[in-house]
Amino acid sequence: MRNFNDVINSVDEAINNAKKNGSIDEVINKTKEYAKKSAQAIEISRKRIELLDTKTKLAKAYEKYGKQQFALYEGKEVNQDEINASCEEIVMLKSQSEFLEAEIEAFKEAIAAQVDAKMNPKKDEDVVVDESNIEVVEAESE
Repeated sequence: MRNFNDVINSVDEAINNAKKNGSIDEVINKTKEYAKKSAQAIEISRKRIELLDTKTKLAKAYEKYGKQQFALYEGKEVNQDEINASCEEIVMLKSQSEFLEAEIEAFKEAIAAQVDAKMNPKKDEDVVVDESNIEVVEAESE
């Protein structure tokens, strides 16, 4: 088994070699890039969980509303304020669900655009020449 000081020395040596070769900056840049990608993945996951929670609440709200409507059908007495509250809850949860879906889609598109930009870097823009300033001159023949 190696001595702890030997391990520390070998790590220091590896860092110094990386500094000499200039690869330490690459390592730092890649680490930052991976951290950013991880944060994006976590954000999308958080939004998906929030969307699933909203959809679960929406299903329960539909169930509650259906029970209230069936109770009316059977001729039972149902509080109209409760029915209205159920309708408002459904509308609110539907809009929240649609908003989260749009937000997730926009986030995915932004990530795809970043990947596309990285994979297909922009080439230099085409040179545009203003034809009104072009002068035709005959070449002198030798």
